[in-house]
Amino acid sequence: MKNIINQIFEIESKLNTQEKGNLQRNFERLYYELEQKGYKIVNPIGQTYDERDLSIEANLLTENGRQKITKVLKPVVYHNVDGVYTLIQKAVVIVE
Repeated sequence: MKNIINQIFEIESKLNTQEKGNLQRNFERLYYELEQKGYKIVNPIGQTYDERDLSIEANLLTENGRQKITKVLKPVVYHNVDGVYTLIQKAVVIVE
């Protein structure tokens, strides 16, 4: 399931740069279906990077100031089993 989620996320990222707004509804539906199966996908793009956040693996391009997540290679993925969310994939991000 993680591989499917990663592929969907990568396709969406590529499409966002090409003004393919009509496909956005399809991606929203796919994410909805995944949520119905107990998956929660988090895109941390634009957030301030916090090294204490255990759900993120970062590649730091700079060491100064407030560092923002500028690119997300893989999203954070949680799976809900019996009302408890478990981290099944850390985000892989670029921080500048």
